[in-house]
Amino acid sequence: MSEISTLTIKIPVELKELIRAAAAESERSLSAEVCERLEESFAPKGKKAAKNPEHEIDNQHTSENTEPALTQKEIKKLRTLLVSVRKTISKKK
Repeated sequence: MSEISTLTIKIPVELKELIRAAAAESERSLSAEVCERLEESFAPKGKKAAKNPEHEIDNQHTSENTEPALTQKEIKKLRTLLVSVRKTISKKK
């Protein structure tokens, strides 16, 4: 599979979020995660698909840097910070 093609599909938002979380956990792009899972579904039973470095490249042949998902603790800190910034802004008005 040397050529890369774009595929647009419609999936439920919940499924996309599950794929996004799995990609973050695997430290892969969303595209690489979907390709890996599709290849596994077509591989002979009991065998994993061979790793292909092309999956680390998007359709424009540039590497993607993925950030790990935020932890619940980080999300809570971010919300607290946003609330304090909002209060500061509203006091200035």
